[in-house]
Amino acid sequence: MLKALALPSTGARHKIARRLGSVSLLAGALLLGGCAGVIRLENDVRSYADWTVSASGMRPAPGDLYRVERRPSQRQDPAPQLEAIEAIARDALARVGLRAAPEPLPASLPAPRWTVELGARSIRLPHAPWDEPRPFGFSVGIGVGHVGRNGSIGIGMPLFPAPAVPYYQREVSVVLREARSGRVVYETSAAHDGPWADSPTLWAALFDAALQGFPQPPAGPRRIVTEVPR
Repeated sequence: MLKALALPSTGARHKIARRLGSVSLLAGALLLGGCAGVIRLENDVRSYADWTVSASGMRPAPGDLYRVERRPSQRQDPAPQLEAIEAIARDALARVGLRAAPEPLPASLPAPRWTVELGARSIRLPHAPWDEPRPFGFSVGIGVGHVGRNGSIGIGMPLFPAPAVPYYQREVSVVLREARSGRVVYETSAAHDGPWADSPTLWAALFDAALQGFPQPPAGPRRIVTEVPR
């Protein structure tokens, strides 16, 4: 014969929930942060270069000037973070030897040889694409039960919902044109994804990956693995 089983009091349940909640948050932080001090990024890069179509047939020289060209949509409806992204891209271009032309251009400097068109896109997903959506799921619960000779019976209650972990997909692109002819001589893009929110460090890593090998990178798709500080 089964005996009546007493459930924990409301105060006891709240105390247990707080303790389990602290453990869950700590476990989540360890899962996302890991023990290492770096994030390992797997960047999918596609690069193409053809300097023969330029009027001079020459590649950029270290210190060459360029100016940033904004598309009509970027001029008429600029995203709030556009200027910040452009600043990060300018730093990445400087690391491969190109200099942004100052505005207005001083008479002592030559006209920029190149123009650069930049693109950046970030998508925030509620969870990783391979994760199951959990609209009503709970990850931790508490309950009591009784095991008898012919089976078992129990009762439980959920304590708190499983925390949703957002997932981010980011991509950048760089198109380089010869200013004199307007011909595209170089194009590249890089994309990565993961549970890390947008930050200047991650955008910089994307632009650095996209520009790796400039001015004559391997043509076509490749994967570039980089590590950045957390």
